[in-house]
Amino acid sequence: MLPAAAQQAVDDLLRRLDRAVPGRVEAFYVVGSACTGAFRVGRSDLDFVAVVDGELGRGELARIGAVHLSRWGSALVRDVAVRRRWPLVCNGIYLRSGDLSRSPLDVTPLAGHIAGRFKVAQRDGLDVNPVTWHMLARHGIAIRGPAVDRLQIPLDGGQLRSWTLANLNGYWRRWARRAQRNAAAIPRALPRRFAAGGVLGAPRLHYTIATGAIASKEAAGRYALETFDPRWHALIEDALAFWREEPALEPYRRHPSRRNRDAAAFVDCVIEAANRR
Repeated sequence: MLPAAAQQAVDDLLRRLDRAVPGRVEAFYVVGSACTGAFRVGRSDLDFVAVVDGELGRGELARIGAVHLSRWGSALVRDVAVRRRWPLVCNGIYLRSGDLSRSPLDVTPLAGHIAGRFKVAQRDGLDVNPVTWHMLARHGIAIRGPAVDRLQIPLDGGQLRSWTLANLNGYWRRWARRAQRNAAAIPRALPRRFAAGGVLGAPRLHYTIATGAIASKEAAGRYALETFDPRWHALIEDALAFWREEPALEPYRRHPSRRNRDAAAFVDCVIEAANRR
């Protein structure tokens, strides 16, 4: 049901968690690209939602955090230093029993991990939101615990739309400003991954606002080609080429510093289009 690399990452993480906090992780669900057929080694993360039996003590939280930070450090050495590719890291949230039956806007997770940052009892920077709830309810894969269709996850289309629009006007506007500043401040653009994340990421949210569904980055790229002005097509195709581990396209092969400026302008365009809907 999962790509081999994703399954190996899940198995390794659960083995470590079961040693660190025996019997506490009662359910574990994979969400994101690994459960929608869009997973790419060297590009994708492994996203999860874990359910814990009750509260977690300080020592248990420290041990869970150590598990994630150890795996992150190993991934940096194995994937980044040796293989020169994005590390396969497990990013996700730890919830209490019953949290998934509540609105995500009313839930503060016990903890969560995102790319080497382990956070306790806070929402900021963690995927506790209507997108995660919808992804889990519609596509999630149960590795441990009840099947997804038995979880009674509340889905609210209006809440999904309003949260997504707020995310565009908040996080993604800040992203566009950052891309503009960096393009102006340094002679060469940031790595292609940064620009591709915005060029494919913002249209994912536009797609959700337009359809009520969740798209992968590659699907969002194809949607963007169909939806936005042809002047953006070279930029979108370049972002898709990065995601497929293909060479940069013109004009960005010869002028990489242009990529961030164009990405910032495109993300602004996507935000304005979403606000007009």
